[in-house]
Amino acid sequence: MNNYAFIDGVNLHLTYEFLGWKLDYRKLLNYLRRTQNVDVAYYFVGKIPGNENIYAKLDSYGYTLRLKEPTLFSTKEDYCPYCQKVLAPEISRHKSDIDSFMTLQVMADLSIFDKAVIITSDGDFDNLVTRLLQRNKLQLVFAPCKDGCSGLLVSAARGRIAFIDEFKNELEKI
Repeated sequence: MNNYAFIDGVNLHLTYEFLGWKLDYRKLLNYLRRTQNVDVAYYFVGKIPGNENIYAKLDSYGYTLRLKEPTLFSTKEDYCPYCQKVLAPEISRHKSDIDSFMTLQVMADLSIFDKAVIITSDGDFDNLVTRLLQRNKLQLVFAPCKDGCSGLLVSAARGRIAFIDEFKNELEKI
């Protein structure tokens, strides 16, 4: 088999940051190779200044990085309509929507790989998963966490879904 993994890096990272445990990315790639016959593992993430060491480490493990230039995103202050007290301060952060970037890569490589492993819990990928199933190209949706996984994605996967957090003993960084 010549299977490819397509990883929503921000979704994966933020899930484990929220859960309070560290995913071992080397173990994850080895697991994907061993259990899902993954030859190529694309890792999609925003190219944020200061994260060069993280990108180098992922590259050294064997991931194929797909870095997207971010845009600066700012929110406005939110005020209470009654007392005018600030409810939420203005914040600026980098935003790198990789959903379309990742989907385009899957479609560009469709004739190259046998099956795809999609790693995300984002419901925005439900149409991609549906299309892959229609073409008999979906190996598995490997969502980071069952509790935070979109119902749209679970439904689209039609039983071809597993949850990384259920493999904590195997994949946690020690």
